[in-house]
Amino acid sequence: MRWSIMSFVAFFVFVGGSMSCDITFNSTDVIVNCNLSGIPPVPENVTILICVANMDFCNSDLFCNPKFDKLRVLDISLNHLHFIPKGCFSSFTVLEKLTLSDNGYLGFDNLYNACYGLNQTLIQELNVNRINHQVLVNRPFPRNISRLLTNTSLHTFNLEYNSIKFVEGGVLYYLPRTLQKMSVRGNRLSLFNTAEAIIEVNYLKNLKDLDISYQSSFRPRERKHVPLRDESVTYKQNPCADSYFIKFPTGLEILRARNVYYTHSCLPPVRTSNHSHLKYLDLSDSGFPEWIGPLGFNSLEELDLSENQCTFIKTDFFNQMPNLITLNIEKNYLGSFLASSSSISVFQELRSLMYLKMKDNFINHLPKALIRYNILLKELDISHNEIEALDLDIGPLKQLTYIDCSSNKLATLPKSFRDSLDRLVENTNMELKNITINLSRNRILCTCENLDFLKWCMISQVVVRFSPNDTCTGYDGNITLAYQYLRNECNKSNGAREWLYPVQTICILFILSVFALIVYKKRWSIIYRWYLFRLQRKGYTPIEGCNEGYQYDAFLSFADEDRPFVNQVVTKLEENTILQCQVCVHYRDFTPGRSIYKNIVEAIHMSKKTVVFISRAFLKSSWCKYELRMAMTEESYRKRQVVVMVVLEALPNTDLPLDVLQYYNKKSYIEKPTSQNDMEVYWKMLENMVANDDDLY
Repeated sequence: MRWSIMSFVAFFVFVGGSMSCDITFNSTDVIVNCNLSGIPPVPENVTILICVANMDFCNSDLFCNPKFDKLRVLDISLNHLHFIPKGCFSSFTVLEKLTLSDNGYLGFDNLYNACYGLNQTLIQELNVNRINHQVLVNRPFPRNISRLLTNTSLHTFNLEYNSIKFVEGGVLYYLPRTLQKMSVRGNRLSLFNTAEAIIEVNYLKNLKDLDISYQSSFRPRERKHVPLRDESVTYKQNPCADSYFIKFPTGLEILRARNVYYTHSCLPPVRTSNHSHLKYLDLSDSGFPEWIGPLGFNSLEELDLSENQCTFIKTDFFNQMPNLITLNIEKNYLGSFLASSSSISVFQELRSLMYLKMKDNFINHLPKALIRYNILLKELDISHNEIEALDLDIGPLKQLTYIDCSSNKLATLPKSFRDSLDRLVENTNMELKNITINLSRNRILCTCENLDFLKWCMISQVVVRFSPNDTCTGYDGNITLAYQYLRNECNKSNGAREWLYPVQTICILFILSVFALIVYKKRWSIIYRWYLFRLQRKGYTPIEGCNEGYQYDAFLSFADEDRPFVNQVVTKLEENTILQCQVCVHYRDFTPGRSIYKNIVEAIHMSKKTVVFISRAFLKSSWCKYELRMAMTEESYRKRQVVVMVVLEALPNTDLPLDVLQYYNKKSYIEKPTSQNDMEVYWKMLENMVANDDDLY
């Protein structure tokens, strides 16, 4: 029969069981280690007995032996113990440390048995983690256990992950006043069902370190996007409007409250007793998206607010923490807030701050004056963000030694920021100071334009740190190789650039000038064709079969001052039964609601001829001159005579525009006679010029 791997391991452990416990000696202790598979006997003069995960032999017959009167340390964790006799450890008069952790079936009844008689020992540390997570999870922690410990010299009590949801009154009150460190991490306590215990904790005058983390939740919160604060909304019931007073034990220096269930979604204003000596506070991963405050912790030196999904910090939130040295606000959503002007003064009152951690906050911009007043700042961590440009005012930060900008989107550092770093390298005694900036995993640009920055990275007294795998944007290789390559290539091309740039500029200006001149000379043709194109886009086509495809025989262009005479022309042309002319005049035939420009172009394009009545009033009208230019453009487009020029009054050449004067010299025109006798000849000439269709070429 073939053995499996697990069978082999079991066989190995069984064989190993034939070995005795490991016994070592030193000048003060006899140490017996029966971990996993050691077999007693154990010498009676043992001082340290460790029997972990040895379920076969680690039982009450072993660890309740009253002959172990010199035993100082006993660790019987992870043995699946179900029972401990009452007063089992009372005979160990010099016992200082007892560990019963990871025996999930013991429960609080057996903890009572274990604590019975400990007042006859020198017990200082009691570890009972994970002894109740298999039984009676809704049973409150009994105060009779605390009563058994009242007269002991206990200074460390660890009661972690025991599914404690309630505590009986007096549990903390009856604990020994010698207690300095206590942990109830990983239970199910809340502020509602432990209100009495919160008051009782103040009786523990010597308590220095308290851990209440991970209450009501055994899994860390998932980091997810939360909506940004809407300043325009007025909240009728604001839980952060009221101030809260919290009294801590006078000796408490460390409070760990990570991932604890709170009723508020914000950090409200908090006041503490003037006698508080709290130095370290951990409120991380507790779901505070808004920090209102202020938090009145005058003695606080380190504050951890990381992983709170925070999007907003009130300006005076940190104003009552004059002694704060370390501030951790990592893994929040402060990018939008820090990019706003309201964030400029948020750290202003933290004059003792030395370590500021803002990594992983979706930051893309930081105000220049954000840390200007934190003159004692030594280390700044803004890594794992989305910063593309960094220009913080770090000039006053004479103690600065380290900036972590890794894993951002930086392509370069501005010269002003580099100069500030160089000045900080030398202190007042002109002695070199070590300053490091971490730029690894960014998007450093390796081009000739950024060569000055790359050179600074290589020769500056500031320690510029890159990752060995960092590559350049614009060069296939690491940054050091890129600098060496660009230093040679950019220097070669500098001479060429000195004359190439001016030549390129002159050529571009010449081409633009020629193009502008052509456009200017052809401007009317371009305008006409543009409007014609738009008409065609809208479905316009000449009406076929109507006078060779034209809607009108003539479009009459004139000034309003000449309208009486033009009315006579309209009558003469349209009442001529032989010609049967149809003319277009703006006051009658233009389409209402359409722009004048489009009406003019359409009328000229739909007319066989354009009759222009030149007078002083005509030359003063911008619309008349526009109609003339469009008609001349149509004439060029059709390659036949379109414009019929009629001069209504004698005009000197000096009054004529250049394009009209040129047309005078090249084309024929007719003048209005001054006597009535000549009018018949005039009408005949006008009718003939309108009726004829002479080609230009």
